[in-house]
Amino acid sequence: MNKRLKLIICFLLIFMLILTGCASISTDLMNDIKPNIDGRLSEKMDENLNQSILNFTWNMFKESSNNEGNVMISTPSIYLALAMTLNGSDGETKDAMLSALSAQEMSIEELNIGLNDWMNYLTNKDRGSKLSIANSIWYRDGFQADKAFLQTNADYYNVTAKSLDFNEKSAADEINKWVKDSTNSTIEKIVDQISENTMMYLINAIYFKSDWKYEFSANKTIKMIFNAPDGEVETDFMNRRGEIKYLKGNNVTGVILPYKDEQFAFVGLLPDKGISPRELINNYNAIDLGLLIKSSEEKMIELTLPKFESSYEDGLIDELSKLGMEIAFDSYNADFSLMQTNRNKDLFISQVKHKTYVKVDEKGTEASAVTSVAPEATSMPVEVPSVVFDRPFTYSIIDVTTGIPMFIGIMENPTLE
Repeated sequence: MNKRLKLIICFLLIFMLILTGCASISTDLMNDIKPNIDGRLSEKMDENLNQSILNFTWNMFKESSNNEGNVMISTPSIYLALAMTLNGSDGETKDAMLSALSAQEMSIEELNIGLNDWMNYLTNKDRGSKLSIANSIWYRDGFQADKAFLQTNADYYNVTAKSLDFNEKSAADEINKWVKDSTNSTIEKIVDQISENTMMYLINAIYFKSDWKYEFSANKTIKMIFNAPDGEVETDFMNRRGEIKYLKGNNVTGVILPYKDEQFAFVGLLPDKGISPRELINNYNAIDLGLLIKSSEEKMIELTLPKFESSYEDGLIDELSKLGMEIAFDSYNADFSLMQTNRNKDLFISQVKHKTYVKVDEKGTEASAVTSVAPEATSMPVEVPSVVFDRPFTYSIIDVTTGIPMFIGIMENPTLE
């Protein structure tokens, strides 16, 4: 073998070693675990679960509204991530999590079945709107994951589960690639740096995209002033005149705009002048919101709505603690022993991270959310009324059948992304 050929082979070997070092070698933990139940399509959601998610949604939104600026959360994403985690809890931790989820009257099995039915219904591929839900669990290499815990999450949440060397930077890259792929590149990452004590991540991702049933004409979009809390800002406003679902309640006016398949709808709630969205939220509950939406009627109106694109990020430990889940974050008292084969009570939730994205324009809406739970080891018109959203307002994207908001938020300044 000549000298030159030896040198080429040497360089190729070094290059392959570099590539091997950079790539994350993951182990698929679901090879021997297959779902035991078939994906069925239930025609009606369990009433107890429906009310539980509605209550949780409003409770979480109230707590999250204490944050400043534009706010947008996806409570179904949070709910599903916590429900997966719940399957590994026991004792007081399990009871506290069920209570925080407003599901204390349900068994874990009933909750799992109900959520599985709802996910299958929401993601029915025959719909005109695109809504996808993905769940995953990522373990630190060497962690002895309990097979029953994995089986339950496979059965009801269709999880992918992999083990990774969390000490390698490529581990975070692989998790974030899954997040990016699952949200159609609208959310780039959920993991920044992995703590040496983090044992796993339980992650839910939701992606939604749909055109309006009745689109806004782009040539009617004009620059107008939006009265943000910090002062006036100029931004693009969409305009449409026609028969629109209109609602009027105590200190609030609103509209309901259906998406293409009418399974989902955008709900915009504009507080009366002098009332902030946060004041409105504190005077309403889940039942009030449901009744308000049901009271809507078709009416000829002139609608003016700002275009906006916004991203939001929050850690949810404070909010969930206020809902009664403190014990799950307590390194001394949390009980997630059902997650591992040795049944040790050495795991607690160190982080619940939530990220969302929303874009509203003339054509429709795109929105996404990711929630990660990280268990860690101890250590003006003519004769026509107008609705002009030119000041802070509340909005949501709801599942029309159940009334559950898939995404819910406060828009204070449409010029901020």
